[in-house]
Amino acid sequence: MLWVDVSTGETWEEVRGLEHLGGRGLGVEVLAEHLPAGADPLEERSIITFCTGVLTGTPAPASGRACAVAKSPLTLTVFDSHCGGSFGYHLRRTGYSALAITGVAEEWSWLHVTSEGCRVIPAEELRGRSTSETERVLRSKLGRCAVACIGRAGENLVRFASIMHGSRAFGRGGLGAVLGSKRVKALAVQGTLGIPLAEPAAFRAEALKCHRKLLSNPACMTLKRYGTPNVLEKVNFLGVLPTRNFSAGVFEHAGSFGAEEVIGHLQAEEGCFSCPLRCGKRIRVGKAEAGSLEYESLFALGPNLGIGELEHVVRLARVCDELGMDTISAGGTLAAYFEALEQRGNPCWGDFRLALRLLGQIAEREGEGMALAEGSARALPEHSISVKRLELPGYDPRGGVGVALAYATSPRGGCHLRAPVYVDEYLAQTVDRRTTQGKAELVKHRQDLHAAIDSLVMCRFTARALAPENYARLFTLASGEHLSPEELLRRGERIFCMEVRFNRREGVGEEEDTLPERLLTHEIPSGPSAGMRATLEPLEEYRSLRRC
Repeated sequence: MLWVDVSTGETWEEVRGLEHLGGRGLGVEVLAEHLPAGADPLEERSIITFCTGVLTGTPAPASGRACAVAKSPLTLTVFDSHCGGSFGYHLRRTGYSALAITGVAEEWSWLHVTSEGCRVIPAEELRGRSTSETERVLRSKLGRCAVACIGRAGENLVRFASIMHGSRAFGRGGLGAVLGSKRVKALAVQGTLGIPLAEPAAFRAEALKCHRKLLSNPACMTLKRYGTPNVLEKVNFLGVLPTRNFSAGVFEHAGSFGAEEVIGHLQAEEGCFSCPLRCGKRIRVGKAEAGSLEYESLFALGPNLGIGELEHVVRLARVCDELGMDTISAGGTLAAYFEALEQRGNPCWGDFRLALRLLGQIAEREGEGMALAEGSARALPEHSISVKRLELPGYDPRGGVGVALAYATSPRGGCHLRAPVYVDEYLAQTVDRRTTQGKAELVKHRQDLHAAIDSLVMCRFTARALAPENYARLFTLASGEHLSPEELLRRGERIFCMEVRFNRREGVGEEEDTLPERLLTHEIPSGPSAGMRATLEPLEEYRSLRRC
């Protein structure tokens, strides 16, 4: 891996083994070793790493991703954020598996990363530019490259600022603010080296087998056809679509966001490197256009704000991308604010123009946006629907025992990706969402498996069709180090526990493994899940299994 201290421009290399596989595991390992306990995420000593895995840039399916890891300014926990596209592929081709950044640059800068190292280059001309403008300028300078950059939200240290790569994002957790605190506007990566494989022929054969498994899986084919917007109708049908700051589970205008409705406005499909699914959908509705429109953006900026027009949600999503803000936390923070206004006698659900104005104020830290830029848990704790200060994603945990347990025990806070049991309980419905039986074991297994997948680094959607033996076999053929499916899960378990121990070091203990009081005490008022409320009954059983 390559280190750069942007305070001085000094760079150095470090060689590490594969005990934690790479990607997420590598980033957490580096943070645990090098970040002083109690360090502020936005201070000079903070570290942010961009990591790839053994499979990144290979013919393995969906292997162009990269993982950014830092201590989150929003949650104060360890935080990993994953981005699709081709950033990981280009970084791997520099000959480096990871880039670690520390220090604070004297002036706004951008980093040019090649096989010859990293240069810190003045970026005053980029300051204040949107994310798409920043990428356009750097591409015009360099030609073919991969760019990751921040917008105004990152420059102004909004605690849920993202790092954008085209229409893809290192979202959630505010890692864009970490980059902004270092006065780094962008990274431009240009790699020309080959990517080594221990057994090239056998690896290609296994990769082809995995591609075919994806293309023969019905769930993957739905993703290929519609992208993630297909999820909204399903969760609304079950009555677990968070609406008006989680006050309801059914949205009366959900039909405006139906899969067929959304895909009817398709402009282009966007696929990540080496992915046969191409689930990114560029949508244009009226004068509004958004690249890679995702379900989480639809839910957070639509139903959860009471906004029922697709064009308005697409426009809000695009504004978040250009300003460099996480759509889930932005929507969750606005929803908390809207609810607070309603309780003061000023109802504003569905007010698109107010939402648009507030997003701009948040990015600039002006007016009401000064407080809201801190996130809902700090600005509006009584109305915040968050775990460990991270706003919840688009699956109401009152409707599924496993979903509730997964949110509560996630090391990075309110997250559906540490253990995506929403697939088991809500989408595929392969388990009874109302029972507590077996949920502790299910959540732990999903956490361990996905910690490993995140560290390889591959897209989580591949888990819809691939099994642990597929991932273990790909790792073995790529690295030359034998890895069994059982050892893959054990390493995932060690990575997860390393995150838990990091959090404890930082003062985030078991007492924060909980849910917002409202979700534990207030039932879903109507719809197919009426009468359900969140339960953490399996928590003690989970802790007996999860010994960190």
